[in-house]
Amino acid sequence: MQPMDLTELDLLLDDTFLQYIRRNNDGAIEKWETYIAQHPEIREKVVAAVELYYTINTSEAESDKATQLTRLQQAVKATASAQVRRINWQNYAWRAVAAVLFLAGITMLWKKMQPNTTPVTFLVYSSEWGQRKMLTLPDGSAVLLNANTTVRIPSDYGNKHRHVELIKGAALFDVTGNTDDPFVVTSKQIQTTVLGTSFLVKSYPYEPQSTVSLLSGKVRVSENSGKASPIILAPGEQAGWNETAQEMTRQSFDTIAVHTWKAGKLVFNNASVREVITQLENWYGIPFEIKGNLLNAKRFSGAFDNDKLEKVLNIFCFTAGCSFQIQPDKVTIQF
Repeated sequence: MQPMDLTELDLLLDDTFLQYIRRNNDGAIEKWETYIAQHPEIREKVVAAVELYYTINTSEAESDKATQLTRLQQAVKATASAQVRRINWQNYAWRAVAAVLFLAGITMLWKKMQPNTTPVTFLVYSSEWGQRKMLTLPDGSAVLLNANTTVRIPSDYGNKHRHVELIKGAALFDVTGNTDDPFVVTSKQIQTTVLGTSFLVKSYPYEPQSTVSLLSGKVRVSENSGKASPIILAPGEQAGWNETAQEMTRQSFDTIAVHTWKAGKLVFNNASVREVITQLENWYGIPFEIKGNLLNAKRFSGAFDNDKLEKVLNIFCFTAGCSFQIQPDKVTIQF
């Protein structure tokens, strides 16, 4: 076939041309770059074919694109290859419209007839104890991971859904608004659904309760099994699911403390030893073991700005009357 006789469909039915578009085969890339350079008269058709390719597949994941195009080739070659190649419209615009409708129809038909067997893959992000990590998601939403925190994000995030799973730890979410695509966070037994807001989710393996604390916007918190009625939170409210009691609660919380947490500032205001230890466990992501008698332990007030654990414990134990030992897997406090 002469270069001028090629149509956009002819190009899209060529495996090497698809590899040239996807840029995943050096031989195909070299072949078509050389061919186009030798036959500049087909450049406009190449551009049109590329546009058609992405018009049909713009909402599909890359793996799904390959699957759909393979099916398209098989269907066209089996049923209409000869007729398609004889099409010779005078008006380029009508050729483009007809090609779009034809390819879209074949793609939609196969999507309805064939089950989606593409496996879902996940990206896992973790922070070490004593370390914080900031993630920016494809839609612009931000996730601040506390120490010793793990989240799991599907590789097709933003294409078909916005779903994040908090495996363990605490994470602050600043969500980009999108009324057509709600943002969902799952953790243990609860699910939080939002349209655009800022909230903190805590879910530690060693604590029976998971909490969602809302800073701005509006969220819906529900229990996965349906044992409790969903709760709609307003700013300054916190929802908690207690696995032991199997109940959902609503209460207010200290928003200033969460804002200081976000800024990396650890603040204690006349806190008990138990309150200090709990915050230090959550902040640095390492469990504490308390030994001795706490009856005479003094309450503690203080503020720290991204300080190392050793410095915080030195000041705390000087006030509370204790000693400490930092080990690889835990911290021991002796009163």
